[in-house]
Amino acid sequence: MAEEQRFKRLYPRRQLHASCQVNCLDRLITGQIVDVSYNGVGIVLPQAVELTEVASVELPERIRLRVRPVYNQPVSTREESAQYRVGYKIQLIEKGQRAWTNLCHVVHW
Repeated sequence: MAEEQRFKRLYPRRQLHASCQVNCLDRLITGQIVDVSYNGVGIVLPQAVELTEVASVELPERIRLRVRPVYNQPVSTREESAQYRVGYKIQLIEKGQRAWTNLCHVVHW
């Protein structure tokens, strides 16, 4: 309980900047991961996704996640093309459980 109050969430977010591939139904979209936690991931995508679409996310570290989008927000950028920050809830870690756990680890001081 003390850890949850200290970080304001059970699983704190860790900032990360890494590319990924998001497979939504019949589309493969290249995105940029901006933060991770044990049960969620924030990704910036070049196009919006429907909040009802279940997706698969692949990271270069041989990690594959089955995810469900929970929010979709436009991001203001300096570039002319629109981008969207999509928050995903992790449904299943299909591949790379140990690597995902290590990636999400937040050091407690």
